[in-house]
Amino acid sequence: MSSAVMLFGARVLLLVLLYLFLFVVVRALRRDLRAATRRTTASIGPAATNAPSAGAGAGAGTPVLGAQTTGAPTKRARPPEIEVVDAGQSALAPGQRFPLRDTLSIGRSADNDIALEDDWISARHLRLRRQNGAWIAEDLGSTNGTRVNGRPLNGTAPLLTGDVLDLGRVKLKVVDNV
Repeated sequence: MSSAVMLFGARVLLLVLLYLFLFVVVRALRRDLRAATRRTTASIGPAATNAPSAGAGAGAGTPVLGAQTTGAPTKRARPPEIEVVDAGQSALAPGQRFPLRDTLSIGRSADNDIALEDDWISARHLRLRRQNGAWIAEDLGSTNGTRVNGRPLNGTAPLLTGDVLDLGRVKLKVVDNV
């Protein structure tokens, strides 16, 4: 084997090692940035997002998704919440909850009620709204679509307690507000 071939092989090996090193460094930096973003959002977000919003409750006697009906006197039922099951690459924390309001928008843009920093989520991805006492999910023409319980959401669909919404890499679940 000639020295020119050995020199070429050493250069290729050095180049591969350099790219491998850069890959490891970038991956570590990205992981640290995500962790820092999650910590920052967790210290700011949950206090604001877990507080009940004005106008969020239903009128007395109005059936609300997930509300229990008994023979007891009718009380103001608390609306269900959206719970983060899998945060994907977003800064949300699993278990974090958001109360459903009459209209709730979800997407990548900061002007949404729930902003999700995920490359697979559209700027205005999904709207949850109350219609005739029921909660409706409406895909807003998102690029990658929305799934409800594993099925593609085309247009609108009613939501029930326990339904799971898939938006990009994020999974949200409709839960009772207890």
